Amino acid sequence: MPPKKLDQKRLVSPNFYRRSAATELMEFFYSAHYEIGTALEDVVRADVLSRQQAAILWLIRSQGDGGARMRRKDIETNVRRWFEVTSAALSKSLRAMMHPPFELIEITEDPRSGREKLVALTPKGRAFLDAAAAKAGMVLAELIEDVPLEVVGHAITYFRYLEGAFQSAQARRRVRLIPFDRRAGREPKSDVAGKSHAKRRGIRL
Repeated sequence: MPPKKLDQKRLVSPNFYRRSAATELMEFFYSAHYEIGTALEDVVRADVLSRQQAAILWLIRSQGDGGARMRRKDIETNVRRWFEVTSAALSKSLRAMMHPPFELIEITEDPRSGREKLVALTPKGRAFLDAAAAKAGMVLAELIEDVPLEVVGHAITYFRYLEGAFQSAQARRRVRLIPFDRRAGREPKSDVAGKSHAKRRGIRL
């Protein structure tokens, strides 16, 4: 009887295996991001929107309040990470989607702050995105037609974990950017020092 082959995954540490798996997953970056992602993006664009405009609409659908509205400031923060675009160019893209023939969004003042703007999907915008999502879903269904359903299920679970891990990492990064004294409920040292100096000189703050 031939000796039983050992599972190589059991011979290495979990951390080593994760690093090896991450290296292998990176080999799919080009095809997943640029080829498949761009093909699905083209379906969403429907040959009428720019890639930037399609990204804005999908961002509102995915990350906005109720999938329908988002602060303009938050849209700009994300879009400027993805595209080499100025604030003026972003405003131009938004205005184009406000007016005919699109009329996909509306921009209003944020009731929580008069200085902020809210970008919201119009009924026409929601209908446009619903139709685009349905078409993109059909394209993706054709791509995975020969993939075993169990593998598809594992892929969905994997992406849920990956998205959650990425969001957690982003949140931790934002926390690290907050000065320690603010998190502890104290004033930054520079402010405290400045006030002490002013007090010694008899200056009222």
